[in-house]
Amino acid sequence: MSRDHWSRERGQLMGESEAPLFEKGEGKRVLILAGRLGRHDGRWPLASWLDRLESRGFQIQLLCLSRGNVLTEDVRVFELPALGNRWSRGWAVRSLWSEEGLRRPDLIHSVHDEMSEPALLIAEASKLPYLQSVADFRTLERGLRLSRRWCRKLIAIRPDLAVGLIEQLCLPESRVEVIAPGIALPDEAGHERMEDRLPVIGASGPFDDPSGLFVFLEAAHRILEAGRDAEFVIAGPGAGQAELRQHAQSLRITERVTVADFPSVGADYWSVMDIYCQPSVASNAGVPLLQAMAHAVPCVATAVSGLRGLIEPGQSGIVVPFANPRALEEAIVGLLDRPEEARRLGQNARDRVRLLFDPEAEVDRLARLYVEILRPKAASA
Repeated sequence: MSRDHWSRERGQLMGESEAPLFEKGEGKRVLILAGRLGRHDGRWPLASWLDRLESRGFQIQLLCLSRGNVLTEDVRVFELPALGNRWSRGWAVRSLWSEEGLRRPDLIHSVHDEMSEPALLIAEASKLPYLQSVADFRTLERGLRLSRRWCRKLIAIRPDLAVGLIEQLCLPESRVEVIAPGIALPDEAGHERMEDRLPVIGASGPFDDPSGLFVFLEAAHRILEAGRDAEFVIAGPGAGQAELRQHAQSLRITERVTVADFPSVGADYWSVMDIYCQPSVASNAGVPLLQAMAHAVPCVATAVSGLRGLIEPGQSGIVVPFANPRALEEAIVGLLDRPEEARRLGQNARDRVRLLFDPEAEVDRLARLYVEILRPKAASA
């Protein structure tokens, strides 16, 4: 692929090709509003992300519903479960700045879709500007409540998600910004497949129909029925595990299928993965797919909105029609039969993530946006 093509593609995904230098944060306070933190929190080492924002001159604090088992010693992180309960949320918002150590910010950035309601209430009660990140296509179906006065921008992690916000939710184009997520590359890329063990093929996502995990099980059944032996691992959050296990049982493949409840997948998951599939049958932002690519795991993804464009077919992975178990089966078997080709695709995928989803570039763009909003003319708008 030519350098010019890479530059154009990076411009589309990052929102601009070569961004100008920007003013530093000059000590402005930014409160990051998050939901329930997982060990890997989807894509970040979260502490490093906060450090990057601080290196741009901002004072950063993070308020979450639950920190779980991460950042337990980080003095920048505060936990307030009451914000997640609609009955106690009003009280929590009114007493927010009385929390010991939590300072009133100059700007709020809600980084999880689920925190849009608390962000709105805090912004209106405290008369503070805020940003709302949107990373889930399902938000387009659920809708968003936003403050007309205080919500300055929505940040979509994918261009087609931004289009949905504008066309489906009727938001002004000027209020929507595209900033691709920064994906942290592991120190080591993937692993060599061992010939003396079964290959491991994975998929992840919420345990529901749009994730395409039932299609993945159908493909697994076809592969095992054809006499190919492999292990299949499905990881994801939420309810629905029982239905997937029942479907695997009806296909008589339970001995080769593991369904695991992981709030977020991380290095321990990718370290054993030989092939990763994102079998979505509906729009999907593809963050787990990007994680797999960052770990140089050979990937198969469906041609749905959000996933289209993340993979160059035949160069950095394989793209198949959605809701098509046979096509998914053929792609997986092809990678199993051609390990050198699979390795090439995985390495190319890692290079693609390095180029298009650089964590430093993400934070640079966020810092520019923060500065733009915090200028006096923006505050008085």
